[in-house]
Amino acid sequence: MKALNIATHPVLLIVSFLFILISGEHLGGFYALYLLLALPHGWLHSILAVAGILILALSFNLKKNGRVISNNILNIVGAILLVLSIVVFFYADKEGYNYGTFYQTVPIISLVLFGSLTLLFIIKNLVQSFSKKRIDTNVSY
Repeated sequence: MKALNIATHPVLLIVSFLFILISGEHLGGFYALYLLLALPHGWLHSILAVAGILILALSFNLKKNGRVISNNILNIVGAILLVLSIVVFFYADKEGYNYGTFYQTVPIISLVLFGSLTLLFIIKNLVQSFSKKRIDTNVSY
């Protein structure tokens, strides 16, 4: 159970997201580099990534402070935004500049690792949100 808690930790998801390897024709690197280069220009994939990271950090902070808010919903939304960031990044690449990522072993491993962690993270949060006991507010006097 402890391994599942480590594998589904929001910080691990963020780190695996930022360290996805992207292979370009002339330049390759971690996805964090592409996000930092695109953020000043306001590209959609970088805005989605920053929003997803902030939501995951916010939900982790709220969980740590014991606030009353649905952390599971925030976690799922944050993870979906991270996945959308990757999808938009590759979809917007009309020239195929970064398609080498899908032909090399190490970048594929980093994508599969992120995808696996995301899937586990979303499933865990869905199970937790549906398994919580519902408090019946219908009190009859």
